[in-house]
Amino acid sequence: MCVYMPAPALRFSVCLLLTSVAEAHVFAHARAIAVASVRHTGSVAAAPAAALDGNPVSRRLLLRGAVWATGVYSSVGSAACASAYTVSQVKPSEKETYEVAQKGDGALRVLWVGAGSLSGVFKGLFPAGNEVVAVDLVRPDRTDYSAATTYAAEHGVFLTFEQGDATKLKFPDGSFDVVVSSMFLCQGSELDVPVPNWEEIVVSEIQRVLKPGGRFGFYEHIEDIDKVIVDKVFGERSVIRVQAYPERTNVIAGVVRKV
Repeated sequence: MCVYMPAPALRFSVCLLLTSVAEAHVFAHARAIAVASVRHTGSVAAAPAAALDGNPVSRRLLLRGAVWATGVYSSVGSAACASAYTVSQVKPSEKETYEVAQKGDGALRVLWVGAGSLSGVFKGLFPAGNEVVAVDLVRPDRTDYSAATTYAAEHGVFLTFEQGDATKLKFPDGSFDVVVSSMFLCQGSELDVPVPNWEEIVVSEIQRVLKPGGRFGFYEHIEDIDKVIVDKVFGERSVIRVQAYPERTNVIAGVVRKV
């Protein structure tokens, strides 16, 4: 006998099934690791804790990837699949993330949020021809600033520094082609006076100063920071890439665009 099931109900049922499959896969993988560990080391200590305790990021990686592969993805509705964008299980690279964010023709105007001492410029994060405006609440000392700007100029990058608060960026709407930041959004938890939703406020400011179609590249070690960047601010249609590999490194990185 065939039973008619409305589309939302069907979507929700499939989501529940995929969740069960994903979770079963996580724990099956954990058991396999534990068995292999016993064979080689005589104990289970070598098995990654993230695999053994059902780390939520691991479950998310499996669920979002499985949902996307089935074609059940939907950007509307209340079913769990509605937030099923892909998170690739890849060890993120800061340089590669910045390259994807700055991909384009011609010179770009880039805002570098949380630049600190400007040491990141020596990693070759910015291609020649780009104008980079570095912003941080604390001004780098003269030696660091001189070394960084000299190095940038020698490599065809025009680098300047602006002291400022990331929750109140002093730039007009749509001022930049690209915004990038590394290991910065975690600093909200280090404030002397906690600010509710600090990360969301900063990301909203980043979105504001981006031109339509502009890109934001992030490299962070806050678990599930994509739930702020994507789910709360930029939206799912903004996602160009999101990468994480919690079993190997506590970093999540990605590139989104202003749509």
